[in-house]
Amino acid sequence: MKLNRIFLLSVFCSGILDIGLAPAAWSQASSAMGSSSSASKSAASETGIEMAQNPQIQSGDVVSIIVYPADEYNREVTVQPDGKIELPLVGSFAVGGLTAKELGKLLESKYSRYVDNPKVTVATRHFAGRRIAIIGEIRQPGFYEYRDGMKMLELIAHAGGLTDTAKASRTSVMRQGAAQAFRFNFQAVLDGNLDRDIALLPGDTIFVPKTGLARRSTWLTNNIIPWLSFITAAATLVLLAKTN
Repeated sequence: MKLNRIFLLSVFCSGILDIGLAPAAWSQASSAMGSSSSASKSAASETGIEMAQNPQIQSGDVVSIIVYPADEYNREVTVQPDGKIELPLVGSFAVGGLTAKELGKLLESKYSRYVDNPKVTVATRHFAGRRIAIIGEIRQPGFYEYRDGMKMLELIAHAGGLTDTAKASRTSVMRQGAAQAFRFNFQAVLDGNLDRDIALLPGDTIFVPKTGLARRSTWLTNNIIPWLSFITAAATLVLLAKTN
């Protein structure tokens, strides 16, 4: 009987100890989970801060490049819609997605072929953010500042209008995040249907193609006319040789 009492007392005491220790164990586990969560949030925060302090270069950015000690290679260039820039000696190459520091290192490597121990400083003077690109058969193609509510007609007016060889009915709009471009009949707006005009968004790229006749004319000029000129010159030389 006494042994049974001793056994029950020991079980009771053990249970009390377990109950007393459980909150402490739970507290330690919660503390560990909290520390892990805080560490994750801290890492994410640091990544966000780093990205904000070192933004990636994108189409439309105006990039200032200083090459020391070769000041003649200093340039301020605009990143083209395809993400490339063109510089003396090194030519055209992609910079989209690089930070200013990464581009500086890349340029130091490229210019080291022509300049002894070059030091390149890169600064992005203007971020693309709210800009729109328009290319193709436009009198003044390039990047333009986006204004809230801007429509196609306003943008093309800012860009100096269409060229004589533009096919406005097949204008294309490439929108950020979209899988493919969509076609817009700008000719309908030019014909007076202003309600057919469309609203643009920051980051849009508009392409106005040539008419079919203009494309064929360009092809003839580039591929046929040079050969006709060559054949005419050759025939003239043959006739002169026969005459002599």
